[in-house]
Amino acid sequence: MSKKKGLGRDVNSSIEIMDSLLSALKEFHKMPLKRGLQSSKIDDEKLAKAINETMEKAFNLNIMVEDLRTQVSGTKMPKGNSRFATLRVVTNFLSRD
Repeated sequence: MSKKKGLGRDVNSSIEIMDSLLSALKEFHKMPLKRGLQSSKIDDEKLAKAINETMEKAFNLNIMVEDLRTQVSGTKMPKGNSRFATLRVVTNFLSRD
């Protein structure tokens, strides 16, 4: 765990969580369920469609989390009065959307 305080600690903690989510999403995307169903000659169109939709959503979530991680990792604690600077940093971060 980081020894940083305040916003720096929160940013580092959030980046660690995003990294673990990204690795889980990449592992999920490599899941062999669809190939297993095909090799077992299970032809359930509804199940195949659900798998495809879920894989697509997982891939899109992966991209969104990577973009968020890139934005958050550039956030730095400004020098000076941190009580007011933190509000400015958060405001700038939220207005990037």
